[in-house]
Amino acid sequence: MPKKVSALVTETRGDLSIHALTVTGILAGMAALVAVLDKAPTSAVVWLIVALIIDGIDGPIARKWLSDSEVPRFDGYILDLVIDYVTCVIVPAAFMWQFGVVSHGNLGKIAIASVIGSSALWFSQNEIESSEHYFRGFPASWNMVIPTLWLLDAGPSVNISITLLLSVLTLSNIEFAHTIKVERLRKVNVISMTVWVIALLVMSFQSSEVNLAEKCILLIGPLAVACITADRALQSHRTLQVSTL
Repeated sequence: MPKKVSALVTETRGDLSIHALTVTGILAGMAALVAVLDKAPTSAVVWLIVALIIDGIDGPIARKWLSDSEVPRFDGYILDLVIDYVTCVIVPAAFMWQFGVVSHGNLGKIAIASVIGSSALWFSQNEIESSEHYFRGFPASWNMVIPTLWLLDAGPSVNISITLLLSVLTLSNIEFAHTIKVERLRKVNVISMTVWVIALLVMSFQSSEVNLAEKCILLIGPLAVACITADRALQSHRTLQVSTL
Protein backbone atom coordinates (compact mmCIF):
# COMPACT_ATOMS: atom_id res chain seq x y z
CA MET A 1 0.00 0.00 0.00
CA PRO A 2 1.43 3.45 -0.94
CA LYS A 3 2.58 5.57 2.02
CA LYS A 4 0.06 8.36 1.38
CA VAL A 5 -2.84 5.92 1.19
CA SER A 6 -1.60 4.09 4.31
CA ALA A 7 -1.36 7.38 6.23
CA LEU A 8 -4.87 8.36 5.12
CA VAL A 9 -6.27 4.99 6.27
CA THR A 10 -4.51 5.37 9.63
CA GLU A 11 -5.89 8.90 10.08
CA THR A 12 -9.39 7.77 9.14
CA ARG A 13 -9.26 4.91 11.63
CA GLY A 14 -8.15 7.35 14.31
CA ASP A 15 -10.98 9.71 13.43
CA LEU A 16 -13.53 6.89 13.60
CA SER A 17 -12.12 5.80 16.98
CA ILE A 18 -12.78 9.29 18.34
CA HIS A 19 -16.28 9.24 16.82
CA ALA A 20 -16.78 5.89 18.56
CA LEU A 21 -15.91 7.53 21.88
CA THR A 22 -18.52 10.20 21.16
CA VAL A 23 -21.09 7.50 20.36
CA THR A 24 -20.62 5.97 23.81
CA GLY A 25 -22.43 9.07 25.04
CA ILE A 26 -25.63 7.86 23.40
CA LEU A 27 -25.22 4.51 25.14
CA ALA A 28 -25.10 6.34 28.48
CA GLY A 29 -28.13 8.34 27.35
CA MET A 30 -29.98 5.11 26.51
CA ALA A 31 -29.13 3.72 29.95
CA ALA A 32 -30.46 6.92 31.52
CA LEU A 33 -33.69 6.67 29.52
CA VAL A 34 -34.15 3.02 30.53
CA ALA A 35 -33.63 4.05 34.18
CA VAL A 36 -36.31 6.74 33.78
CA LEU A 37 -38.75 4.21 32.29
CA ASP A 38 -37.92 1.81 35.12
CA LYS A 39 -38.65 4.57 37.66
CA ALA A 40 -35.08 4.55 38.98
CA PRO A 41 -34.19 8.26 39.34
CA THR A 42 -30.81 7.71 41.01
CA SER A 43 -29.61 5.48 38.17
CA ALA A 44 -30.93 8.00 35.65
CA VAL A 45 -28.95 10.83 37.26
CA VAL A 46 -25.79 8.70 37.37
CA TRP A 47 -26.04 7.83 33.68
CA LEU A 48 -26.76 11.45 32.75
CA ILE A 49 -23.59 12.46 34.57
CA VAL A 50 -21.65 9.70 32.77
CA ALA A 51 -22.93 11.10 29.47
CA LEU A 52 -21.90 14.59 30.60
CA ILE A 53 -18.36 13.41 31.40
CA ILE A 54 -18.05 11.67 28.02
CA ASP A 55 -19.22 14.85 26.30
CA GLY A 56 -16.65 16.82 28.29
CA ILE A 57 -13.67 14.66 27.35
CA ASP A 58 -14.38 13.78 23.73
CA GLY A 59 -14.27 17.42 22.60
CA PRO A 60 -10.67 18.13 23.72
CA ILE A 61 -9.56 14.72 22.42
CA ALA A 62 -11.16 15.40 19.04
CA ARG A 63 -9.59 18.86 18.76
CA LYS A 64 -6.17 17.40 19.56
CA TRP A 65 -6.23 14.19 17.52
CA LEU A 66 -8.71 14.51 14.67
CA SER A 67 -6.93 14.86 11.35
CA ASP A 68 -7.65 17.54 8.78
CA SER A 69 -8.62 14.89 6.26
CA GLU A 70 -12.28 14.59 5.42
CA VAL A 71 -14.20 11.60 6.74
CA PRO A 72 -16.78 11.22 3.96
CA ARG A 73 -19.72 9.85 5.89
CA PHE A 74 -19.37 11.14 9.45
CA ASP A 75 -19.17 14.67 10.84
CA GLY A 76 -18.06 14.68 14.48
CA TYR A 77 -19.68 18.07 15.18
CA ILE A 78 -23.11 16.97 13.93
CA LEU A 79 -22.74 13.63 15.72
CA ASP A 80 -22.04 15.46 18.96
CA LEU A 81 -25.11 17.69 18.52
CA VAL A 82 -27.38 14.70 17.87
CA ILE A 83 -26.15 12.90 20.99
CA ASP A 84 -26.34 16.06 23.10
CA TYR A 85 -29.95 16.60 22.06
CA VAL A 86 -30.84 13.12 23.33
CA THR A 87 -28.84 13.21 26.57
CA CYS A 88 -29.35 16.89 27.43
CA VAL A 89 -32.96 17.33 26.29
CA ILE A 90 -35.00 14.20 25.51
CA VAL A 91 -33.97 12.11 28.52
CA PRO A 92 -34.33 15.01 31.02
CA ALA A 93 -37.75 15.82 29.51
CA ALA A 94 -38.85 12.24 30.17
CA PHE A 95 -37.34 12.53 33.67
CA MET A 96 -39.51 15.62 34.31
CA TRP A 97 -42.71 13.77 33.58
CA GLN A 98 -41.88 10.43 35.17
CA PHE A 99 -40.72 11.80 38.53
CA GLY A 100 -43.23 14.60 39.00
CA VAL A 101 -40.89 17.54 38.41
CA VAL A 102 -43.84 19.06 36.56
CA SER A 103 -47.55 18.44 37.06
CA HIS A 104 -49.30 15.84 34.88
CA GLY A 105 -51.62 18.36 33.27
CA ASN A 106 -51.62 20.86 30.44
CA LEU A 107 -49.12 23.18 32.18
CA GLY A 108 -46.71 20.29 32.64
CA LYS A 109 -47.07 19.34 28.99
CA ILE A 110 -46.47 22.94 27.93
CA ALA A 111 -43.32 23.07 30.07
CA ILE A 112 -41.96 19.88 28.51
CA ALA A 113 -42.88 21.09 25.02
CA SER A 114 -41.01 24.35 25.69
CA VAL A 115 -37.92 22.38 26.73
CA ILE A 116 -37.97 20.19 23.61
CA GLY A 117 -38.94 22.95 21.16
CA SER A 118 -36.62 25.71 22.37
CA SER A 119 -33.72 23.26 22.58
CA ALA A 120 -34.32 22.04 19.02
CA LEU A 121 -34.11 25.65 17.82
CA TRP A 122 -30.99 26.28 19.92
CA PHE A 123 -29.16 23.27 18.50
CA SER A 124 -30.07 24.32 14.95
CA GLN A 125 -28.41 27.74 15.19
CA ASN A 126 -25.80 28.65 12.57
CA GLU A 127 -23.42 29.81 15.30
CA ILE A 128 -23.89 28.26 18.71
CA GLU A 129 -20.66 29.75 20.12
CA SER A 130 -19.14 33.21 19.70
CA SER A 131 -15.48 33.70 18.82
CA GLU A 132 -14.85 34.06 22.57
CA HIS A 133 -16.63 30.74 23.24
CA TYR A 134 -19.77 32.13 24.83
CA PHE A 135 -22.99 30.30 24.02
CA ARG A 136 -25.79 32.33 22.47
CA GLY A 137 -28.74 31.73 24.78
CA PHE A 138 -29.09 29.20 27.58
CA PRO A 139 -27.22 26.13 26.25
CA ALA A 140 -30.03 23.59 26.81
CA SER A 141 -28.23 22.00 29.77
CA TRP A 142 -31.40 20.31 30.99
CA ASN A 143 -29.38 17.27 32.08
CA MET A 144 -28.13 19.44 34.94
CA VAL A 145 -31.21 21.60 35.53
CA ILE A 146 -33.92 18.92 35.72
CA PRO A 147 -32.18 16.64 38.29
CA THR A 148 -31.43 19.76 40.33
CA LEU A 149 -35.11 20.76 40.35
CA TRP A 150 -36.01 17.19 41.32
CA LEU A 151 -33.64 17.26 44.32
CA LEU A 152 -34.65 20.77 45.43
CA ASP A 153 -38.30 19.63 45.40
CA ALA A 154 -39.72 23.15 45.30
CA GLY A 155 -42.95 21.93 43.73
CA PRO A 156 -44.35 21.66 40.18
CA SER A 157 -45.44 25.31 39.97
CA VAL A 158 -41.97 26.64 40.76
CA ASN A 159 -40.38 24.06 38.46
CA ILE A 160 -42.68 24.95 35.57
CA SER A 161 -41.91 28.66 36.04
CA ILE A 162 -38.14 28.02 36.00
CA THR A 163 -38.49 25.75 32.98
CA LEU A 164 -40.45 28.35 31.00
CA LEU A 165 -37.98 31.09 31.97
CA LEU A 166 -34.97 29.05 30.85
CA SER A 167 -36.76 28.11 27.63
CA VAL A 168 -37.16 31.81 26.86
CA LEU A 169 -33.48 32.40 27.70
CA THR A 170 -32.58 29.55 25.32
CA LEU A 171 -33.90 31.65 22.44
CA SER A 172 -32.40 34.91 23.71
CA ASN A 173 -29.12 36.62 22.78
CA ILE A 174 -27.85 36.47 26.38
CA GLU A 175 -24.40 34.88 26.45
CA PHE A 176 -23.54 31.92 28.71
CA ALA A 177 -19.91 30.93 29.26
CA HIS A 178 -18.50 27.61 28.08
CA THR A 179 -17.16 25.93 31.23
CA ILE A 180 -13.67 25.19 29.86
CA LYS A 181 -13.08 27.38 26.82
CA VAL A 182 -13.88 30.83 28.27
CA GLU A 183 -10.81 32.27 30.01
CA ARG A 184 -12.58 34.92 32.09
CA LEU A 185 -13.54 33.49 35.51
CA ARG A 186 -12.57 30.01 34.27
CA LYS A 187 -11.47 28.76 37.72
CA VAL A 188 -14.74 29.88 39.31
CA ASN A 189 -16.69 28.26 36.48
CA VAL A 190 -14.83 24.94 36.61
CA ILE A 191 -14.89 24.69 40.42
CA SER A 192 -18.57 25.56 40.71
CA MET A 193 -19.51 23.13 37.93
CA THR A 194 -17.47 20.38 39.61
CA VAL A 195 -19.21 21.03 42.94
CA TRP A 196 -22.58 20.98 41.15
CA VAL A 197 -21.93 17.64 39.44
CA ILE A 198 -20.59 16.00 42.63
CA ALA A 199 -23.52 17.35 44.67
CA LEU A 200 -26.01 15.98 42.13
CA LEU A 201 -24.33 12.60 42.18
CA VAL A 202 -24.07 12.30 45.98
CA MET A 203 -27.51 13.68 46.80
CA SER A 204 -29.26 11.50 44.23
CA PHE A 205 -28.29 8.47 46.37
CA GLN A 206 -29.98 9.84 49.49
CA SER A 207 -33.09 8.05 50.63
CA SER A 208 -34.15 10.99 52.81
CA GLU A 209 -35.07 14.46 51.63
CA VAL A 210 -32.30 16.93 50.86
CA ASN A 211 -31.88 19.31 53.82
CA LEU A 212 -31.40 23.08 53.62
CA ALA A 213 -27.59 23.00 53.90
CA GLU A 214 -27.38 20.44 51.09
CA LYS A 215 -29.71 22.51 48.92
CA CYS A 216 -27.38 25.51 49.40
CA ILE A 217 -24.44 23.41 48.21
CA LEU A 218 -26.47 22.20 45.25
CA LEU A 219 -27.26 25.80 44.30
CA ILE A 220 -23.57 26.84 44.12
CA GLY A 221 -23.37 25.77 40.48
CA PRO A 222 -26.53 27.52 39.23
CA LEU A 223 -25.70 30.70 41.18
CA ALA A 224 -22.17 30.75 39.73
CA VAL A 225 -23.59 30.36 36.22
CA ALA A 226 -26.01 33.24 36.87
CA CYS A 227 -23.21 35.48 38.20
CA ILE A 228 -20.86 34.68 35.31
CA THR A 229 -23.67 35.35 32.84
CA ALA A 230 -24.44 38.69 34.53
CA ASP A 231 -20.72 39.55 34.46
CA ARG A 232 -20.65 38.90 30.70
CA ALA A 233 -23.74 41.07 30.18
CA LEU A 234 -22.14 43.95 32.13
CA GLN A 235 -18.89 43.49 30.22
CA SER A 236 -20.74 43.67 26.89
CA HIS A 237 -22.70 46.72 28.04
CA ARG A 238 -19.48 48.57 29.01
CA THR A 239 -17.90 47.68 25.68
CA LEU A 240 -20.96 49.02 23.87
CA GLN A 241 -20.86 52.24 25.86
CA VAL A 242 -17.18 52.80 25.08
CA SER A 243 -17.72 52.13 21.36
CA THR A 244 -20.52 54.73 21.19
CA LEU A 245 -18.44 57.49 22.78
